[in-house]
Amino acid sequence: MDKLKPVEHKIRGLVPRLFSPFFQKGRDNFQPLDGRSVKRVLFLRPDLIGDTVCSFPVFDNLRRIFPHFQQAIFCSPKNMPVIQGDPRFDRVFMYRKRIWKDIAEVALIRGERFDVVFDMIADDSVTTLFLSQLCAPGAARIGIGKKRFAPYYDAVFDYDSSTGEHIIDLNLKLLGALGIDTGNLDAYSPPYIDSPTRTKTDRYFESLSAAPGGLKIGYNLSAGKPTRTWPLEKARKLLESILETVPGSTVILFTIPKERARGDTLASRFNHSVVQVPPALSILEASALISRLDLFISADTSLVHVARSWKVPVVGLYPHKMRNFNLWRPYGQDYGAVMSAKDDNVFDITVNQVMAAFREVMARKGAVTQ
Repeated sequence: MDKLKPVEHKIRGLVPRLFSPFFQKGRDNFQPLDGRSVKRVLFLRPDLIGDTVCSFPVFDNLRRIFPHFQQAIFCSPKNMPVIQGDPRFDRVFMYRKRIWKDIAEVALIRGERFDVVFDMIADDSVTTLFLSQLCAPGAARIGIGKKRFAPYYDAVFDYDSSTGEHIIDLNLKLLGALGIDTGNLDAYSPPYIDSPTRTKTDRYFESLSAAPGGLKIGYNLSAGKPTRTWPLEKARKLLESILETVPGSTVILFTIPKERARGDTLASRFNHSVVQVPPALSILEASALISRLDLFISADTSLVHVARSWKVPVVGLYPHKMRNFNLWRPYGQDYGAVMSAKDDNVFDITVNQVMAAFREVMARKGAVTQ
């Protein structure tokens, strides 16, 4: 399958050329829009959970500054679980990659007559190029990170590589199209958690038999890809070191359903000081649990961004040449990231390296460690 990727990319690259005569070019000399005259805005975000979590500050700041806006999002089945039921959005549409359903969805969107379309994919995405053209004819089209497709947008905001800009800061630049000064906006916006989920979270933490004052430390055992996953024996040594360093604490294992058996095996090595999250946890329930942690340890996954959205300190494990590390590192932390010497996995990262990062994060948090 990997050998076919270059062919797929070439085909996808040809599509815009074939349709370019029918595309509407961006406006010359675009000037920021007057937010008072805008009523409806559409965000194109048909991708993953982590990308979406890093977009929440845009939605929240826009709602705060222009509360009269009707905000809608065009999402995907992959990120719908972190959006569903979120009061940030007046309308939620889904891009399914099923041609007839997507045509019907675009027709619904066109009926809403949006004033502005924000393409939040920070790249030359063929998908969102087409959606930006089709969903709201005549609307202002605003993008980020566009190169080849930039002429088809009214305004494009790009990376500032000189400052090591994070994807959250890049996303917030979109609001400059509405004349908003993006320099002092709140960049921490967690997922929406409803009252029943908060109550469920409270009951879970009440059930933990932790020592008074003990820390609650999350460890993500389900890192998404085999190249991000440590063997259990290595994970056991890390948790032993953590519990020796901060005695009386509880480590909470975050596992997906198919890996709960691994979690059971690891937790069985400890005497109630290592526990798993409840089974069949949703992303929003996981987010609620993370919000109550003192620290979260994980390879590069969406849960890292969830943790930072709650300002929970993170120890993150990353391959050496992770693409765009500055863009996707733990937001607001210039410490806590442990980098592998390998380009495509984290297997060579040692327990001692993670513990060094752990102690630094704890020291900056003000926690006492041995």
